[in-house]
This record gives sequence, structure tokens and C-alpha cells, in this order.
Amino acid sequence: MQDPLVVLGEIVKAQGLRGEAKVRSEICDPENFLLPEVLLRAPDGTTEPVQVLSYRVQKGAFVLRFSGFSDISQIQTRVGWQLVCYGSQLPALPVDEYYHFQLIGLPVFNQTGDKLGLLHEIMTIPPNEVYVIKTDSKGQGEELLLPAVASYIKEIDLEAGRIVVDPAGTPENFVESSNSTEFCE
Repeated sequence: MQDPLVVLGEIVKAQGLRGEAKVRSEICDPENFLLPEVLLRAPDGTTEPVQVLSYRVQKGAFVLRFSGFSDISQIQTRVGWQLVCYGSQLPALPVDEYYHFQLIGLPVFNQTGDKLGLLHEIMTIPPNEVYVIKTDSKGQGEELLLPAVASYIKEIDLEAGRIVVDPAGTPENFVESSNSTEFCE
């Protein structure tokens, strides 16, 4: 299995005149910015290695200082670039916690073995995350939305490459609403 590149954040603008970058990020642990093999990925997919020397939180975003960047122009030319790392570099999570990249694309089954679709996206909607399951492999089918809580998500098996949900999560218990489908209790 190929080691996927995982997005840590995106440079949204230069911060100050000394080569710092304001980065929008949804990562849980900002210490991941300090991993040894962080890369900058351009919109065309090319990458370049970068070392993050420090970070700080400012108005809901992160301000990062990179080794070798000392001028605002070095950041301005990289606005829109992503900070990425290899998934294998991320620290291990506690039991029953997963990185999104480990789950996206997994097939989702109900407890009777019927395939509901593929996990297409994970939305963060307080108080919990919501799994967006697409009913076809191209991501064009109907959406099934399931709250990512133990009463609905019964098993995540990374080795087998599958997610099992409670039978209450079968399509006949969903109610259509506009372009997506919402779960009904």
C-alpha cells in the first residue's frame, strides 16, 4: 500500500515581512507541523521539502516560520500551496481513533453485510463528525449521512478495509432532503 500524502494545512497569506506564513488547518495536533519530512505541495502537484521551525496560533489560524524563508516574497509565491506529510509519519492515535485519510474511501456495510457505499467525506458538525457515504464508487450517487458515534458506527476495521454500521443506518431509514439524505431516528 502506498504511503499517502496527508494535508496538514494550506498557506493563505504571508504574515509580516520576514517570511512567515498564515496557514489554515483542521489538524488536531499542531505539533504535526514540526514533523521531520513536511513538504510544500504546489497546485500542480510538485513538492519541495520544508522545515517548520515554529508555529503559533493567531485569530483561528496558524502562523508558521520556515527554515530558509526570510522574506515576504518567498511566501507570497507559495500562497495556495499545501503543507503535507506522509501518513506513516503521523503519531499513532489511541485505540478507536483514526485519521480521516485512513477512513476516506473505505466501503461501508450494514451489519447484515449489505454494502451501503463508500465513505466519501467526513464533515465536522458539532457536536460530532458526520460520515458522508456515497452510494456509488464514482462519488456521484446518493449521499447517506451518518453521525460518527458508537450507536451508528459499530466497527472500523482498517486491516479488512471496511466500516460496519448499525442496521438502523440502512437506506430505508433515511429521509430524502434536497441533494442529500439525512438520518432519521
